[in-house]
Amino acid sequence: MLLAMLPRQERDHLLSYIPEKDRRYIEKILKGRARYPECFDERQALFIHIPKTAGRSLVKSLFNVNSVEHANAEWYQRIDPDRFDRYFKFAIVRNPWDRLVSAWTYLREGGAKSSEDDTAWGEFFHRFDSFEDFVCHWLTPENIRRKHLFTPQSEFVTDRFGGMAMDFVGRYERLNEDFDVICEKLGLDVKLPHLNSSKRVGYQEFYTDRSRAIVEKIYARDIELFGYCFDE
Repeated sequence: MLLAMLPRQERDHLLSYIPEKDRRYIEKILKGRARYPECFDERQALFIHIPKTAGRSLVKSLFNVNSVEHANAEWYQRIDPDRFDRYFKFAIVRNPWDRLVSAWTYLREGGAKSSEDDTAWGEFFHRFDSFEDFVCHWLTPENIRRKHLFTPQSEFVTDRFGGMAMDFVGRYERLNEDFDVICEKLGLDVKLPHLNSSKRVGYQEFYTDRSRAIVEKIYARDIELFGYCFDE
């Protein structure tokens, strides 16, 4: 691939023009990492880790690893269609209004300490006076693709044809119950730890009628596909 032959600085500059979610996939291909994680092969299962849906807790319990990539279903389908068809595929989704507050809070507090990108985003978000200011003056269909934490959840769980690819979609709001369903399917008897959680007031407190309506419009596909409403 010609891109791999470019000096690193030039390659990184070109990749910076691509939405972050897609850039991650290209970087994995360039590094020879376009493959299924071994932990997925061991379980004959495919977990689609949507950001800010308690994914770290699940992979620690179910796969005994600290983390897996935030790769979508289409990525795995293109790598190996046969395995994709055979494996049990599942994901956890979250109320879009709540997930947005979680992502905003996470980045405002600095994100992952080892990530320079998270640090830069956190500094940028401090330019906004409030969550309301952020939603009303930054949240657009174009901008949410600049950072994977804001990518619509529907784009993670659909295949390359646009159809639902998951065998099971659990909910963050009933995580313990749905975790038990997943464990039964995988034949596991494990407990769910609580990792990477934050303490804050209810997400509803962050919204006004205006910001609530903006999120409803921006994430309309998620709300429709997963049947969410604001006060769930």
